[in-house]
Amino acid sequence: MCDGVWPRRIAVVVYCCVVVCVAGIRGFGSPRYGWDVLGYSGVVLSYDSNDPVVIHGGAYGALRDAAPAAVVHELTSSSPYRAEVAHNPQAFIEQLSFYRMRMLYSSLLYVLYKCGVNIVQAASAVSALSYVLLALVGLLWMKRHLDPVCAALVSGFLFLSSPFTHVANIPTPDGLAALIVVAAGYAFLEAGNRRLSFVLLTVAVLVRHETAILGLMFSAWLLLFRRAERLRARLACFAASSSAILGAYVFVTRLNGAYGWRTLFHHTFIDPLVHPASAFVSVGPDDYFRAVATELVPSALATSVIPYMLVLAIALVLHVRSGGGLALDEPWVMFSCVLLFNFMVRTLLFPALFERFFLAHYLIFAVLAVRTLRLGSRDVYGLDTGPRGDTRDRAMIQPASAAASASSSASGMTS
Repeated sequence: MCDGVWPRRIAVVVYCCVVVCVAGIRGFGSPRYGWDVLGYSGVVLSYDSNDPVVIHGGAYGALRDAAPAAVVHELTSSSPYRAEVAHNPQAFIEQLSFYRMRMLYSSLLYVLYKCGVNIVQAASAVSALSYVLLALVGLLWMKRHLDPVCAALVSGFLFLSSPFTHVANIPTPDGLAALIVVAAGYAFLEAGNRRLSFVLLTVAVLVRHETAILGLMFSAWLLLFRRAERLRARLACFAASSSAILGAYVFVTRLNGAYGWRTLFHHTFIDPLVHPASAFVSVGPDDYFRAVATELVPSALATSVIPYMLVLAIALVLHVRSGGGLALDEPWVMFSCVLLFNFMVRTLLFPALFERFFLAHYLIFAVLAVRTLRLGSRDVYGLDTGPRGDTRDRAMIQPASAAASASSSASGMTS
């Protein structure tokens, strides 16, 4: 017994130690500061003061105290836009509406700031901690479908790869948003707790407002395809969940003076706006297709999107070949379809494939692939690399027609 238990415990302990070390080295030893950290610092300082000079000086002062001189020069003098904002407090204040929507993230930074932590270093700490927690949730989820040693190896491969390690040293809210979305997926797929899943998706909107698209898609999918429930119950669920998600979205965007899609698109893909609050913004079809050609296509070829999609496609093909079903009301199929659709819609709305936006998608796709491959190998080869006695997954993927056939056969035998 000890021979079987200790290797598993050692594998888990080693995995946790490696994850913590990576978070510490990348999050605090070599953080990669971008201009966004100045925006979030300004939002935090605006909670205590309305003076543009105080907010501007505090944000840039925190950067100078935390970052090397080369990074400070890069963020303050590398372009006319950055130089102007670095010397013009009013221009800096107008940039903050791009960042005010991430209310939960900036609130965490504010708490750390009030505890005496440098704002820029607080942003790095939140990113590193989000990476650690996301890696632990990933290990916990993998252990639902794999032996602990295999779960530690697969999780280590995932979380030591660039899409995930980058989140540990980039001070942005993306790691925290991914953690909450993954927790929502776990609550729905493993615990069967739909209410908790919607609560978490609503909270995720307070971290990144674009998460509202995923939440609304999930709510609509349950309404359309969860036909095992009564229509009245589905309508009530849709009304409650969509109202909560839309309410959170309206709260963080309208009440915080967020700029619209045109302003964000122009600022990101055409020309940075020194005074976005008063600038005349024009975005035409040629601007959009130029962004797709110059930003989306090259980034898609250079990122991990294609490998993850291939692994997911192979897993689904093997699942179907081994006799599994792909019913749209089956929870795993349902959530995967929602994630795929959300990935496409969000990418088309913002035609730049930043992998930090899709960490939750990557992890849930990986869990789905592992689960599907394990079930397929058990059907075809009689192998089972999952936890002993775990037959719950097998029942979850049976098509509705197969279940009905088994029921009718049983009733015929008893008669």
